Amino acid sequence: MHRHATLSELFWAKDAESDNLAKQWAATAAVQALDLTWKGFEQLRVSRLSRIDFSQPLEQVERDLARNHCVEITSVWARETSGYSSLVPIHEYPELESRSSAPAKPPAIDLGFAHRENLRWHWSIEAKVVRDPTNLTLYMGDVHKFVSGVAAPLVGEGGLIAYLLSGKEEDLFAELEVQLGQTLAVVTEFSARAHRASSHDRVSFPHLRLHHMAMNCRAV
Repeated sequence: MHRHATLSELFWAKDAESDNLAKQWAATAAVQALDLTWKGFEQLRVSRLSRIDFSQPLEQVERDLARNHCVEITSVWARETSGYSSLVPIHEYPELESRSSAPAKPPAIDLGFAHRENLRWHWSIEAKVVRDPTNLTLYMGDVHKFVSGVAAPLVGEGGLIAYLLSGKEEDLFAELEVQLGQTLAVVTEFSARAHRASSHDRVSFPHLRLHHMAMNCRAV
């Protein structure tokens, strides 16, 4: 496979120093990125989701949830940072590091945060609608996206959102532990939320800490 350079690869050359800086940035920005993600969802749930009956037939639920969620994240980000931050919210980020040769489209990450000064560095978050917390087939497909290096190829942090339309958060985490074959860790900064983390070795990519966020879309 022959790939020509992208503009971003010409703007920001990749070397050992930039590799280390990318990993350091992602680790340092993790709490801020995740906090903004949670606050954006809570704002969305109070303002809009609480009025929705999710038992009715709906189209494009996952894409529409992620789009609306990212708008609320951007609102919180603008309010809390006044636009001055090392990270910028982005919806449907094209992961050019994982692209095939043109004209194939690169993989798209649902939402996340890019580094303001180097757009090759991205704090990636994938989102899945989960109607049954004991059936995580599609969710595990996104786990593989991270573990294989398609998502978060330059950094060692990433996130997965389960938009729960029914069932309990603890049931999702119990099933996820079975699927992953590991005990999920409580993240100190988010111990009061439905938030856990798993750890993954990757052969050609940085070691990965993957955050799992169970976001209940029903009115509470």
